[in-house]
Amino acid sequence: MQLLKRKPLQYSLFGIIAIILPMLLNAKGSTYTLLASIGIISIAALGFNILLGYSGQISLGHGAFMGMGAYMSAYLVARMELPFIVGLVMAAIVPLLVGFVLGLIALRLEGHYLAIATLGFAVVIEEIFAEFSDFTGGWSGTKAGFPVIFGYKFSKESVYVLVILVLVGLMIATYNFMKSSTGRALIAMKKSEHAAQAMGVSLFKYKLLAFSLSTMYAGIAGSLYIHFFRFCEPKLWGIALSLDLLASVVIGGIGTIGGAVVGVAFLKLLPTFLQGLPILGDIDGLAFVLTGVSIIIFIMFYPKGLINIPNDIYVRFMKRGKEGGKDGIRVED
Repeated sequence: MQLLKRKPLQYSLFGIIAIILPMLLNAKGSTYTLLASIGIISIAALGFNILLGYSGQISLGHGAFMGMGAYMSAYLVARMELPFIVGLVMAAIVPLLVGFVLGLIALRLEGHYLAIATLGFAVVIEEIFAEFSDFTGGWSGTKAGFPVIFGYKFSKESVYVLVILVLVGLMIATYNFMKSSTGRALIAMKKSEHAAQAMGVSLFKYKLLAFSLSTMYAGIAGSLYIHFFRFCEPKLWGIALSLDLLASVVIGGIGTIGGAVVGVAFLKLLPTFLQGLPILGDIDGLAFVLTGVSIIIFIMFYPKGLINIPNDIYVRFMKRGKEGGKDGIRVED
């Protein structure tokens, strides 16, 4: 039981279940599409959680970095016929470098000023995606095929497996990173910038690091997106996607690794469930409305996020059990 409490093992077990369960249930292609979408957005949300959950910064432009990774990978793999691994690596490096440069400017701002600055960046980048047709395909969009690694051509199901493996790998890497001295500095900075600064933590340096890393995660997610769905166009990478990343972290649990996945799953599965209802299913933009409403509800009533519900239930149950024992009431095992 002690072994199961180790987070890397928990993440690995999650990955195994996520891969095997659809196979055992003979899932359809549409189910793989939904699950892969959750996995891909979870990678970007995981990076966003480093920025918001551990450094306390808000960005409304991370959808643009995801698009940057998608177009970079599609261009290198589909047009220049370079290996998929090269496209994936460059999809991580280019957003990282752009994020670093943007961070040098934008991170001198704080709070809602930073959010507005990154929102402006996202609008500019979306327009560049639309106009720079030689690279992105413009409004006609761009296409890419399934990945090919060492001669093996992936199918939709095997790309889904690849997505889960990358997600689990990044979850473990993020956990180890947050346990390092750099991660502890980020956590200290989030709790109290003044106290962290008094201990010698360079606020700008660590904010820049968190911002750059989060853009790298978004770029990786973008690369996997284009090679799973095999098509994308500029509107995909707008404010709605950035808002989804913010909502996923808030709803799932700010500052938790598993919360990013739980939050994305909630936002993806809830509209799918409500589409079957006679009234709500006919509302245009239902997913966008639910995202905004969910953010408000969780911030007001349960800021801990969905990931903490089982633990809170357990603590409350144990507390009642102890109170019952003190009153002389027998508590069943």
